[in-house]
Amino acid sequence: MQQSARGGLLTVAKVFGALLLLLILLYAAYSVYVSQRYGQHLPFTKLNVDGVEREYALFTPSSNSATPLPLVILLNGGSAGRWRFPQQRQWQQWASEVGFVLAIPLGRRLAHNEGAWQLDTQPNSMQDIAYIDAMIEQIGGDQRLDSRRIYAVGYSLGSMFSYELICHMGDRFAAVASFAGTMPVTPKACSPAQPVALLHAHGVQDEIIAYANSWDWKQWPSVGTMQDIPSLIAFWGERYQCQQQNTVKQAGETHIVQSQCDQDVVVEHYRLDPGTHEWPATLAGSPTYKTLWSFLSRHAKSATSEK
Repeated sequence: MQQSARGGLLTVAKVFGALLLLLILLYAAYSVYVSQRYGQHLPFTKLNVDGVEREYALFTPSSNSATPLPLVILLNGGSAGRWRFPQQRQWQQWASEVGFVLAIPLGRRLAHNEGAWQLDTQPNSMQDIAYIDAMIEQIGGDQRLDSRRIYAVGYSLGSMFSYELICHMGDRFAAVASFAGTMPVTPKACSPAQPVALLHAHGVQDEIIAYANSWDWKQWPSVGTMQDIPSLIAFWGERYQCQQQNTVKQAGETHIVQSQCDQDVVVEHYRLDPGTHEWPATLAGSPTYKTLWSFLSRHAKSATSEK
């Protein structure tokens, strides 16, 4: 009887061990799949910023151009980790065809941050701003950049951080485009040295960053209440003293353009009625990356504004 019980226990143990091994193998295979499908395939460059080690991925066109090239910084959401940016392979192909440099910085969760990018930046929380500034300097030291044509594209939390770039690096950036983010209702410090042209696209059905409602961070009260999207667009239109607004509606999209703003910048907004938090494959009838590049490339800093 005892031998039978022991044999039964051994059988159960073997089955459990086999199942555990199978789960481990499945998890390993899934991890490889996720890494291959979504993981960053570009090499990383290290950078020390005020004693903190940071990294970024970089893509440059294969041809050596004697003409200084624009720089587009792609800001990931979530952990802003070693993942490809949405449509990154298409961004790279387009960068090779048109001629611009791509940089994908890695976020870093610092003390008191709920997310990977610092928001509501103040003098005591400038690590990410200093990092982006140092990254631009390092890239520019290795190749010729057109300092009048530096741009950023943000997604989700990266979209939120793109507004920090406008607030604190207005002398650097000519234009910023973002999707599915927002900014604080009452930013503690936001005085752009110069206006920055901006485009914000957002899905009305966004289940993470609400389109029509303000909201608060769960564990990051220092950032304060975040704006609903109509208020976000109004905030920048008023800040830039835009005098004219044009609205065009087409299937599922409403395109609002505020113009005649300070220093000829514009504030554009795409309201995507069926849109969610998922990065859209197309925008305004074209691949999203092409629509965003078309907007960015229309803007450049004046010669007198170069840093």
